[in-house]
Amino acid sequence: MRKFLGGVFCFCVLLLVGCGCSMTNEKAHMTVAVTDSFGQEIHLSVPPKRVVVLTSTLAEMYHAVGGEMTGVAYLPGRVYPDYITHTEYVGVPYALDVEKLVAMKPDIVLGMNALHSRFVPVLKQNGIPFLLFDIARYEDMKKSLQIMATVADKKEKGKQLIAEMDRHMEETEKKYKRPGMTYAAIHGTGQGLFLEVKGSIVCDVADRLGLSDVFGELSMKDIGDKPSFSIEELAMRNLDVIFLTTMVHRGQEEDIFKKNLMTQPAWQTMKAVKNGRVYLLPQKFFLSGPGIDYPKALEYMAEKITEK
Repeated sequence: MRKFLGGVFCFCVLLLVGCGCSMTNEKAHMTVAVTDSFGQEIHLSVPPKRVVVLTSTLAEMYHAVGGEMTGVAYLPGRVYPDYITHTEYVGVPYALDVEKLVAMKPDIVLGMNALHSRFVPVLKQNGIPFLLFDIARYEDMKKSLQIMATVADKKEKGKQLIAEMDRHMEETEKKYKRPGMTYAAIHGTGQGLFLEVKGSIVCDVADRLGLSDVFGELSMKDIGDKPSFSIEELAMRNLDVIFLTTMVHRGQEEDIFKKNLMTQPAWQTMKAVKNGRVYLLPQKFFLSGPGIDYPKALEYMAEKITEK
């Protein structure tokens, strides 16, 4: 009798182990339909094993929802966490090492539309699935996080992260909101000065604080398309605050604006300049997108406009 019961017990154990393996394998190869920020749908086995991410901001977002990466594109000479530096380096975000990227045979590539849409033909030609994101506005960034959480098979973690960010954003907005305060945001490059308008990071953050854009009638026709302006027109708007953004190398930011803006006669006549309300915004928050640091970007601007 004991031998019989022992045999039955062993059989049951083997059966349970077998079922456990079957369920694990089934989950490991679960296929989901994922749609990126621009309506492109792909079918993907989640979680993917070989994931290449094309900016450090996107890498931070993917890591925050529990995703693991095998390759990342980032700017050398800066300090990054181990989960980025311990992966394969695939070039800088705007100049990818395409040959290396293709050789890695990634299961999925995560990139930004503004920077990486030009690499789509190469990815398609090599049969590499990809998702492109727009993370300039807070709502777009949250949608991108949800997509990444689906890819990483960590939906619940994504929901928790977004809920915490929403709470932080709401607290800051309630504490610092300044309705009626007017502003303009100017982006400086080596080619000239342009306006940051509706659809940009700066304007999205400012709008959340109740600020009114004096060029609010303008918007970007395409991602990255910034309209030009005249300094005389800027002076006539009689604005309260001026925000400055640029992508030039660190340490050279102010030079861009001194040459083309601050030496102009009309500059000193502006109310924002007279009152010392001109703010150069940090690139880590206001250049390509703050990602999971969006609440910090909001808090940074809020503290600037309320400082005395």
